[in-house]
Amino acid sequence: MIEYLIYYLIAVNFIAFACFGIDKSLAETGSRRISEDTLILFAIIGGLPGAYAGRGIFRHKTRKKSFSDRLFMTGVLQLAAVAVGAAMIFSGRALPGMTLFETEEEKAARLAVEKSVYYAGCNQVRAAGKAPLYRGQPGYREGMDGDGDGVACEPYY
Repeated sequence: MIEYLIYYLIAVNFIAFACFGIDKSLAETGSRRISEDTLILFAIIGGLPGAYAGRGIFRHKTRKKSFSDRLFMTGVLQLAAVAVGAAMIFSGRALPGMTLFETEEEKAARLAVEKSVYYAGCNQVRAAGKAPLYRGQPGYREGMDGDGDGVACEPYY
């Protein structure tokens, strides 16, 4: 999962960087441009470092205050989101089924709860009306959690 996130961030930052270079080239030739909203969108979806790098290297949109303010606010909001996420993880109250920092005693207690109920499979869990099962809940088994995210018997979409 982390590996795919890293690949995604590399790709989106490369695209954001390239968009600034392409837009600078289009501006110099008087051609149709990449919209500011598109440039900001790439920053919002994870390409903020690439956007800042492209902005600095190509010296593009550096004097436009409204754009600079929007790019800055994107960074502030992303930092706030990371801070909230980190606080949730390190407080131990992150997400249902998240067990990043559990002691051996906590792990033993969680496994005891999980083993207190046995379901043969997800169909039985759904028939009992207990789906989805989160890590630490009675009946949860890693064998039923196909993607390893701590949620077993997830709903179909």
